[in-house]
Amino acid sequence: MKPPKPILPFPFPLYVGTDICRVSRILSLLTNPTRGRRFVDRVLSPEERALSRVRRVLGERYHGTGPWGDLKTAEFIAGRFAAKEAAFKAHPFRRLTWHDIVIRPADESEESGPIVAVIRGEEADQMSMVSISHDGDYATAVCLGFNPMNQAYDTT
Repeated sequence: MKPPKPILPFPFPLYVGTDICRVSRILSLLTNPTRGRRFVDRVLSPEERALSRVRRVLGERYHGTGPWGDLKTAEFIAGRFAAKEAAFKAHPFRRLTWHDIVIRPADESEESGPIVAVIRGEEADQMSMVSISHDGDYATAVCLGFNPMNQAYDTT
């Protein structure tokens, strides 16, 4: 019997994070008059809430003049929630908070198009690739993270 071959570590300092979020769960949070805005403030950073697309989605609801029970808002927040959870998982070497991760358009001058996760750092911010998808009652996201210390993933 041959001895087992060694398993080589993954050769690049890349990490993949993924998450899935039920839209109806977010909708039930948003329809709660006391918890809705608090939840949005916890998940979305002030920078994200200032983005024109986010302002349009939150609209009057965020400023207290409209109902929070909007499916479109819940789908949007569920996608952002899943993207940030995926970013947490793609950066296991960091101690990130919700506001350390900013989901925004890759090209800040464009309102639509691909989005990225900007991971706030002490010395510099790091851009990470992120993808959000919606299907029925679910939002899912994948994030590709990079370890700037150039340490490949090692299981030993």
